[in-house]
Amino acid sequence: MFYFLGIDIGGKNNTWIVTLKKEEKYISLEPLFSLENPSNPSPFRDLSKLIEFVKNFNVLGAGIDAPLSFSLTNPHGFRKSDEELKTLLASFNAPRTWVVSYHSLMAIPIRAFLLAEALSPYCGSIIETHPRANLYFCLPEEKRKIAYIYKKKGSVIPKEEQKFLISWIQQKFQISLPSDLNFVDGILDAIFCAIAVLLYHISPERLKILSKKEKNLKGYGPFVIVIF
Repeated sequence: MFYFLGIDIGGKNNTWIVTLKKEEKYISLEPLFSLENPSNPSPFRDLSKLIEFVKNFNVLGAGIDAPLSFSLTNPHGFRKSDEELKTLLASFNAPRTWVVSYHSLMAIPIRAFLLAEALSPYCGSIIETHPRANLYFCLPEEKRKIAYIYKKKGSVIPKEEQKFLISWIQQKFQISLPSDLNFVDGILDAIFCAIAVLLYHISPERLKILSKKEKNLKGYGPFVIVIF
């Protein structure tokens, strides 16, 4: 069996990690890390335990929601890949403001960079992704409102939409989910990070690798989004 990690990285109280397990004909969301209790997910605080997991199990890839590369030429912190994603979002009538520069994220890119560095000797692929864009691009048009509401402070995804998400993800991506899974925003982001790196390995035609035209980038992994 093989594993794929989805990491929605933030501070120590706002980092969420999920694990997809791929067996020969079966992919499941495992009750590990932030999902030891799927009905009551919690932030994952001890990244050293994540490193130990990756050392001890066959982890083919990790998708991380944070900038993993940095331009040495753009003083504003936006890379060509960021601009490309903003243009793509606008073409789908989604807000360009969903893409923020690594300057505005302050310490998060540094934490992500250090985590990527620690994972890299043991993990097959490390990619950067944007889970909110992934969710938006994959949802049926009539359900894209979910991508607007789940990030609002104090908002809760309605129960009927939670049921829809469980059924939809299981059918669209062939991933078995716990029936009592609670889609808090960090978990939904982490799942779509994991889906991105899973598809990077098994169905790359579903991905768009954002601009490679930037010169003098430093960091880890390509910037990948999922579009169905």
